[in-house]
Amino acid sequence: MKPYYHVSSKALEKNDIFLTREDFVTAMNDIALCSLRYDVKILCFCLMCNHFHFVLRGSYKECYAFMNEFKRICAIRMRDRTGEVSGLKDVDLHFDLLDTQEYLENAIAYVLRNPLAARIIMMPYFYEWSSISAYFRGCSQLHGLPLNTLSVRKRREVLRTRHDVVPDHFMLSPQGFIHPACYIAVDEVEKIFRHPSRLMMLLAKKVENEFEVSSGAAQQIKMTEAELKTQVLELVRNEFGVNSLTQLSADDRLRLCLLMRRNFNSSVKQIARILRLSQSVVASVL
Repeated sequence: MKPYYHVSSKALEKNDIFLTREDFVTAMNDIALCSLRYDVKILCFCLMCNHFHFVLRGSYKECYAFMNEFKRICAIRMRDRTGEVSGLKDVDLHFDLLDTQEYLENAIAYVLRNPLAARIIMMPYFYEWSSISAYFRGCSQLHGLPLNTLSVRKRREVLRTRHDVVPDHFMLSPQGFIHPACYIAVDEVEKIFRHPSRLMMLLAKKVENEFEVSSGAAQQIKMTEAELKTQVLELVRNEFGVNSLTQLSADDRLRLCLLMRRNFNSSVKQIARILRLSQSVVASVL
């Protein structure tokens, strides 16, 4: 099974990525269209004024490509709006490997709770610019306009793109964006939480401190390189079911970079030396 990642962008300090309602609507549609181009499952997302969060399932390579494409499109929208050419050039994307059930659940709740934590709203379900409306809908039907009933010209106008082909099930909500339930991995999220009460319980719980500690939580114990190599080999056996680094695929080595940083607080230089990767590749993953 492909791994899960929490991906977040560094928050802009001076500018906003999404300034107006139109900016948010356009970004919601951009996510839907990006989801068609990559072999990535989107479990949840949340768009804030100056940053964004996603929980994805897929290979690191595909998740990285998807996130960079969305970031690139956001930069183009900012340039069109403000004339700012380098608005997102220095904004890093942080990837956090979600390798336990509890960590995955907390990550999804953390993403969906962002507007509440920022005191924008009283309840996450009232926030439009996330995927929260997609889950546990029961027998209710999606209401809206099938995108493929629009003329090509009108569809391009609504989506602000020349991308002509959209699936028949893509439904335009009354708010003007493709409903997240059309492209989010709804069944997978519902299977993870098993019951709406479990999701609601975590949404009501203040998970920020717990999740933020876990996501940056590398052990502060310093090990010698020999000790670290021994621990890494044990990690490789437990996580990947092989006995040596040479048996790992390129994507698994990138995933191992994240595990080493999280589990052992390994430096970029240490990881590069032990995995025999360039420091620039390791730094791009971390």
